[in-house]
Amino acid sequence: MGTAQLIGVLGGYGAVGSVAARCLAADGFRLRIGGRSAARGAALAAELADTAAMVVDAADAASIARFSAGCDVVLNCAGPAYELGVLPRQAVLAAGADYVDVMDGAAEAFSPPADRVTVLSAGLLPGLSGLLPRLLTAGLSEACFAGYYVTLGTFTHTGAMDYLLSMDRGYGTALAEWRDGSVVPGALDVEPDCSIVGIPRRVTAYPYLTTELVRQARHLGLKAARWYNAFDGEHGLRVLNRSHASGNRAAVATELVRASALDVLGRAPYHVLFGTADGLSADRIPMRRTALLRADDGNALTGIVGAVATREVARGGIAPGICHEAADVVGVDVVLDAIRQHLKGAVVSISESPSAADVGADEGVL
Repeated sequence: MGTAQLIGVLGGYGAVGSVAARCLAADGFRLRIGGRSAARGAALAAELADTAAMVVDAADAASIARFSAGCDVVLNCAGPAYELGVLPRQAVLAAGADYVDVMDGAAEAFSPPADRVTVLSAGLLPGLSGLLPRLLTAGLSEACFAGYYVTLGTFTHTGAMDYLLSMDRGYGTALAEWRDGSVVPGALDVEPDCSIVGIPRRVTAYPYLTTELVRQARHLGLKAARWYNAFDGEHGLRVLNRSHASGNRAAVATELVRASALDVLGRAPYHVLFGTADGLSADRIPMRRTALLRADDGNALTGIVGAVATREVARGGIAPGICHEAADVVGVDVVLDAIRQHLKGAVVSISESPSAADVGADEGVL
């Protein structure tokens, strides 16, 4: 029996990376945990079989190269991704390892080496969110999709920075809809006081057509597609609404962390992905499908998706020489099975039924 492949996890002891590391260890891989803190890396390594820790600076190419030497695949869970940009990806690939990133803040197209595999956006949003339209519209014609992400939880400072920076980096278009093959700006309005499946109280849903959903809509030939984000809490929303007035992103991120903690105070945190699709079956019967995923830890969801993508790369299931998005190449069922296995209390619900309604863009709001 051969030696297990070696997986490096940048940011491996953080809120996302530690979950990914535990999942990969359970799959039998050897691990190298990387981060700036030797003590935190060693503490996690001591809990896992065939795992070592190594100090690494994710903002330094030479440090990443030393960390990546000898690794078969490196999973990047370090951040803020939008500040690190392409540096980790370039350093890992140059060191001869395959590369997976739970985000990757660089939007530009690039061609990895012909013998190397690259998978980006292997997280919750983007990543898991891009799997919803694939899951719900498979086999349907004239399909229309609506998706929602609703959260009540405390931001980490890194997560807050990435969220704030993503708003300025072309991640999507507010109030837009995908319709008949193109993006329609200003097509939708904010939906105040919406009741969304899986959410314990009414929230305000903000239409935000992500580049991920545009890519999926084009690839799947969807007739229409919408995406909404919602925060269950007033303090965080107030910070976000005035964030553009401040040029100090780090200070706003600190404020957002505190505000999100106030929103959670006395309540159970949750993260919900909900989607609906309407379309015609092969027999031209109108069908409606829905999917609900609810968990109390968004970082854990991100780590699990990153681990699944890394596992698929390590096992040779993804073609080299192409820059892949995780939602295009990772199996929906494989990800959902991993969530059920590794995330206690997670709810995954999928349903399908004939629909008497005309095929149209469903709001997903009940």
